Amino acid sequence: MKRAGSLCPRPLLRLVMHASLWPLGLLAASVVSAQTVTLNSEIYYNVVLYGGKDAGCSPLDNMLSNRGCDNTLQDLWSVDDGSHNQRYRFVPVPGETNTFNIISGCQLYLSCQDCSGVSTTDLYSIDDGSGRQRWVLTPIAGLANTYDITVAGGRDASCGIYLSTGATCSDTYVDLYTSDDGSGRQRWTLIPLEPETGSLPLEPFVYNELPLGVVKPSAGSWLLNQLEAQANGLHGNLQNFWSTVQNNDWIGGTGDYSSLHEAGAYWLNGVIPTAFQLNDQRLLNDVNKWVDYIISHQGSDGWLGPDSTPRVLWGTYPMLLALRQYAQANTTAAPTILNSLDKFFVLMSTMMSTQGGAGLEEWGLMRWEEASIVIEWMIETYPNGRDSMYLQLLTLLRTFGAPWPVNFSPGVFPTAAINEVDIRFHGVNVAEAIKSEAVAYRYSHNSSDLTSTRQRISIIDEYHGRISGVLNADEHLAGLGAERGSELCTVVESMYSFEYNYMVLGDNTFADRVEKLAYNALPAEITGDMWEHQYMQQTNQIQSAFLNPNPFATDGNESNVFGLAPNYPCCTVNHGQGWPKFISHAYMTSSDTKTLYHALLSPTTFNSTLANNNKVTVVAQTNYPFSSTIQYTITACAAFNFGIRVPTWVPSSKITYAVNRGASQSATANSAGYVIINIAAGTHTISANIPMSISTPTTSGTAVAVTRGPLVYSLNIDFSTTVLQSYTANSSDLEFTPTSSWQYALSKSNLVYNGDSSNAASVQYPFSQNNPLVTISANVCPITWNTDGASALTPPSSPATCTGSQTSVKLVPYGAAKLRITEFPYF
Repeated sequence: MKRAGSLCPRPLLRLVMHASLWPLGLLAASVVSAQTVTLNSEIYYNVVLYGGKDAGCSPLDNMLSNRGCDNTLQDLWSVDDGSHNQRYRFVPVPGETNTFNIISGCQLYLSCQDCSGVSTTDLYSIDDGSGRQRWVLTPIAGLANTYDITVAGGRDASCGIYLSTGATCSDTYVDLYTSDDGSGRQRWTLIPLEPETGSLPLEPFVYNELPLGVVKPSAGSWLLNQLEAQANGLHGNLQNFWSTVQNNDWIGGTGDYSSLHEAGAYWLNGVIPTAFQLNDQRLLNDVNKWVDYIISHQGSDGWLGPDSTPRVLWGTYPMLLALRQYAQANTTAAPTILNSLDKFFVLMSTMMSTQGGAGLEEWGLMRWEEASIVIEWMIETYPNGRDSMYLQLLTLLRTFGAPWPVNFSPGVFPTAAINEVDIRFHGVNVAEAIKSEAVAYRYSHNSSDLTSTRQRISIIDEYHGRISGVLNADEHLAGLGAERGSELCTVVESMYSFEYNYMVLGDNTFADRVEKLAYNALPAEITGDMWEHQYMQQTNQIQSAFLNPNPFATDGNESNVFGLAPNYPCCTVNHGQGWPKFISHAYMTSSDTKTLYHALLSPTTFNSTLANNNKVTVVAQTNYPFSSTIQYTITACAAFNFGIRVPTWVPSSKITYAVNRGASQSATANSAGYVIINIAAGTHTISANIPMSISTPTTSGTAVAVTRGPLVYSLNIDFSTTVLQSYTANSSDLEFTPTSSWQYALSKSNLVYNGDSSNAASVQYPFSQNNPLVTISANVCPITWNTDGASALTPPSSPATCTGSQTSVKLVPYGAAKLRITEFPYF
């Protein structure tokens, strides 16, 4: 971490070094030249003090630096640590000579106060026209790439305009001085840094994503019921009663919860795939109206969406993802959508290349990979002769964006809860960045990006991972405590990141992770009828209420209330992408489209054309993950290969299957995790069995959890419900108060699975707390387990001491237990 420098302003008068002590060459270079300064606004520079520090400083803090995106202080640091805190871009001010905006790696402007304020420099969000965010570079004669840097206006020269610092080793502040005193402390050398690079064509996917609408939930399945619950629940009705969506600024209204303009984009990114997968005419009418408005109101310069000064790019990223899906599903509208996106990216290219990254701010910098996914899709779908422009746009976004390999590196990445605001380690930013280098690999062709992808997943899991598959972050990385929180947005963004990583890298564990998130963390944070959701879920969650004391370091104490918009509204609009994107990625193809893979085991149906115009339909009927059997009905015009994924938790990677009701046969997955079956032309059936066994993995400390297959099991805590507030439609804020005991230790012996579900498809709400579809019987005993208000403290050490007799309980799926104990001490 960067060490702190002095925060105190320094007197403007200081002792000037005797000429005999000046560094060699300073006297000769005391006359400045009047040449034109030309700098590349598309790259970063290190800004290094030329001289004047005391001899023997170790480390020598001589590089212009800042404290990160959550701090406006400027200081000096000894090295470029890769964080972008020591990197600046110089963007010419139009109409001015040798005058630049100096923009930090957080897209903030180097700035200062007027003479009534302190003399130290800071960072500001915009160029306010005062001149204090504009800097004149005057070359020093005889010294290459070395300049006096003076503030262009808004400050009287008599109170200091020269970028400067002090002489001693402990002087790490950056302030303004009245002149170039010849010491070297007002002279700065600019060292250009190499930008990110890439080349086309893009690396092919290991597994190809299918267009929206090709995969749907199978008829009569529990997953169809689940998606219909979403369509009929909160997310599918926000446009009817909640002003943030109903009157959203993306459709000409004034509703949004922030100046980022993300609410409407988030909502459309989830409701579009829901509408098309269900062929829900009500929702289709809504999304058609939204898309028609957005496209018809595109700016003459290509801008999409609500405009502001300055423009904000981040809010467009989820909209780009939404429009991409719409174009895939609505082939009639696709040419119009593609043309609109092409215009937008031409503008975005100008904003990046000649306007110095205009439109970027801290959220856009952190989430550069989201826009990059759509840019890569444009290259492959509708390059329109702009291949070079798109490639440059990709590399500029990565150059300017957050350096995620550095952020995830040992020594930088937090190994415990940080309990403070740090945008680098904001939970949703981390979840989205799980895929950033996988996205970049497609144009970098650098295997180190794949290594970085695997490394970051490992380090997240080690220090912040939860048994449900999601990371702990409330709002920022929160360690391993079972009482700490995980945001619903983090769940759905993690799902999409692992879906994408699986397409690029093909690691079987990534598909396992998607299933674990979908079948545990996602439904756990939403009521069974999907009308209420939490902002934060807890692994051990003994009450849903206004928690006092608050266990969440940087979130409100109402964060685990089930409601309309607890704590902050982002998850209200964003949670809808989870289930439909899971469905879209359930099947994938090989890069040559000759092989079809069932990648995410689920009751889903594929209907499309493979290589050589081979029309294929696959219907998977299954209660998985509440059952281990999957029944496939497959119709094909010609022979093809069909792959059934074998999860890594399957013993010996072996499954059994039978074709056309023939003899059962055992098969071991290949190195990619698939059993490949050759399907002849015609209609055929396959019955596959995915063996599952009970496991009790150690979680944090000496606590254990219970899993079987992709499902995590919890002790369900009964509760009473209090309605805190009711809204229009069926939406309410609900408090859940426990009414049954939960302070138990678990016996790891005698865990008994009570059989597969036979009626999952007939249950309207598969993850309702009232209808657990599968259970595991377990023996528990009461123990002393302390609380902190309404939160369970860390599970007591194991083996625990029983304070009473053993009793038998039934553990239920984590996603169905809205109050629960998941991490147990054992006895």
